[in-house]
Amino acid sequence: MIDSTMTNKKTDIFQQSSDILCAYIDQHQMHHTAERMVILQAICRLQSFTVDELRKELTELNISRATVYNTLVLLEKAEIIHRLDKEFGVRATQYELIMAMESSVQVICARCGRVSKIKDTTIHRMLADKKWTNFVPDHFSLYVYGQCKKCRRKINKL
Repeated sequence: MIDSTMTNKKTDIFQQSSDILCAYIDQHQMHHTAERMVILQAICRLQSFTVDELRKELTELNISRATVYNTLVLLEKAEIIHRLDKEFGVRATQYELIMAMESSVQVICARCGRVSKIKDTTIHRMLADKKWTNFVPDHFSLYVYGQCKKCRRKINKL
C-alpha cells in the first residue's frame, strides 16, 4: 500500500522545485524543456543519488548522458540540488535534493567510499542549543571519514 502522505510530500517537493527551476530559467532567459522536468521529477523521487542511479531511473526514456549532466549543472546553479564530492575519488559523486535534505551525520569509508548515516542526538542537541549570531540554520550535514569494518578486516589480513 502506498503511503499517501509520502506521495503528497514528494509531489509538493517536485512542485516547489519546478517553480524554482522555472523562475531560474526565466530569469536567465533559457529554454524550458520537457527533459529537464523529467530529470527533476526523477530527482525528487530519489532525493539522494549518483549520476548512475539517476540514469538508471531514466533508462526507459531517451535522455542523453550530456542532457543529464547539463541539467545537473543547471539544478546546482538554481540551488535545487547540492553536490557532495567525495575527497578520495573512490565513490561516485553524490547529489542531494536540497529541499529534502535532513540534518544528518554520515560516516564515509575513505577506502571503499561506503556511506552510512548514523543517529547522534548529542550533535543535534548541541547545534539546537547553539546561540547563533546573524544566522538561522535550516539543517546540517557532518561527514566523518575513516575506514569501515570490511576494509579494516581486509587491511588486517594483509
